[in-house]
Amino acid sequence: MNSQLGKKSIGIIALLLFFAIPNFSFALTFDPNYIISDHELTNWQSATKDEIIGFLKGKGGALSAYYTSDLDNQVKHAGEIIYNAATRYQINPLVIVTIVQKEQTLVTRQAIKSTQYDWATGFACYDNRNPVSRFSGFTIQVDRTAWRLRYFLEHPWEFTYRAGQVYKISGRKVRPQNLATAALYNYTPYINGNKLFWQIWQSWFAKKGSLPNGSLVRAYGEKGVWLIQNNLRRPFYSRAVFLASYSFSKVKEIPKEELNRYEVGEPMSFSNYSLLKASGGEVFLLVDGYRRKIASDALLKEIGFLPQEIIPVEQTDLLQYPEGKTIATPYPSGAILQDKGTNLIYYIQENLKYPIIDEVILYNNFPYDQIIDSNTEELANFITTEPLRLRDGTLVKNSYSPAIYVIAQGKKMPIANMETFDALGYNLNNVLYINDAVLNLHPAGDILDIKNISRL
Repeated sequence: MNSQLGKKSIGIIALLLFFAIPNFSFALTFDPNYIISDHELTNWQSATKDEIIGFLKGKGGALSAYYTSDLDNQVKHAGEIIYNAATRYQINPLVIVTIVQKEQTLVTRQAIKSTQYDWATGFACYDNRNPVSRFSGFTIQVDRTAWRLRYFLEHPWEFTYRAGQVYKISGRKVRPQNLATAALYNYTPYINGNKLFWQIWQSWFAKKGSLPNGSLVRAYGEKGVWLIQNNLRRPFYSRAVFLASYSFSKVKEIPKEELNRYEVGEPMSFSNYSLLKASGGEVFLLVDGYRRKIASDALLKEIGFLPQEIIPVEQTDLLQYPEGKTIATPYPSGAILQDKGTNLIYYIQENLKYPIIDEVILYNNFPYDQIIDSNTEELANFITTEPLRLRDGTLVKNSYSPAIYVIAQGKKMPIANMETFDALGYNLNNVLYINDAVLNLHPAGDILDIKNISRL
């Protein structure tokens, strides 16, 4: 989210932000697909109230001595307000501190304008539109930010960006790798804004060590191998997972004390759509956490996989994934095919073909997918099913009705009013105008009303 303080003041704030991140080492490389871990986002006990207040006082910015009324109309220090909101919604208070710095530099600098307190976290601030006045005020900003992040974690299908899907963000291809990264893009739908968040986070709150990002290490006398990533140590629990992408010749042995400077991150695992082959000779494709046997070697070639893509694994590696349906068609992960005779376009997955009735569905759901030329004969091998719907999180309306819907779990959920629209952090610029034929593909869902899901 971006505050609307005018182009001149925004430029000044951006310049101050650059100089407000002291002693930051840019040795780490920002990965737009993975900003912070899910644990970092939800670690609501990462700092005590006194530690947050002490941190803000130590930085000497506007919040170091800032007191204001909390939700119960009791005067509290800014650090206590942040702590209470983080505890209420079980979101890391240090994430909120980072957002405040990213949006308004109040942690390290004095306020240029009083409105910086009013829009401290950028909540309900949009491009090409004035901020929503009812969300003005430091306490409301902090509370709504913590609530919004928690609400996304519990209702990801109601938002534009979701983990594991591909999107065009700031002109680049981005696939958020976890819920935390998707949550941050839903909050600030720009790469540069999230890069700034990441830089502040790495400078202030990531546990530091001296190892370069991407280092492969093991402690002296121990067998376990770790990947250093974003100042975390991510374990390899399987030799096959390690060998799928790395070589033991790259592993550096270090003192255990140095390794222990890094917090433990999420375990390394096989990536989605990895090909695994155990001693029995059967080849499996990992699809969304399931191992799915490929029916034949001929089908393996037809899908387009190469022998060198197959990863030899132990039976124990396979057994950690539940067995799914056997793959018996060439498009297990989905593809877009066009009948060159009729020009009709279909989404093919497994043995089913979903007609795509409008280009708005094609470009919204598959911004980077190529269309594969096909013909009526090939397409006749697939069973025609209902037309493809818009993906979850899409905001839509038709041209003659004021109603705005969010597509969630395949249904169109009417948004009760602009109060709800604004509270959920939606942006009018993201609303797709569609015709009735596309809208009517989606059955009606429950009305989305802020009064039923949150206190304002």
